[in-house]
Amino acid sequence: MILKRKFIYVILFIVLLPLKSMASDVHLPSAGFDCSDTNNKFEFLFDRSKDMDNPKVYRRINGKFVLIGNLLAEKQGAYVIWEDKYFFTTTDFAWIFDKVTSKLSSAVLSVGLGTENLNKIPKPMTCMQKIFYY
Repeated sequence: MILKRKFIYVILFIVLLPLKSMASDVHLPSAGFDCSDTNNKFEFLFDRSKDMDNPKVYRRINGKFVLIGNLLAEKQGAYVIWEDKYFFTTTDFAWIFDKVTSKLSSAVLSVGLGTENLNKIPKPMTCMQKIFYY
């Protein structure tokens, strides 16, 4: 009887352990934005699963969502501003999404070393809200 109970506990542990790790993983369906123009396409994902007050922002780079920074500011129904630490290496760069017009624009927060070509900053583009399943 005790052996049977231990066997059941082991089976439950094996079955439930992966569910716990999946619940904290960003690879679950998540809300974000799909923004594009004639030259560029960006996909952003917002993860509030671990901390509702300090959500993490991911961008699809080479087919995978990579953590690019934190949400800097948000006003419900108006705008969202988040940092992108991968777009430039020494320049502090942020994206600004206008929720009213669904337009994505960018801002340089500080130039840093000044060694990067700021001409690669994309022009404002149109976005669609999207649920990412991956």
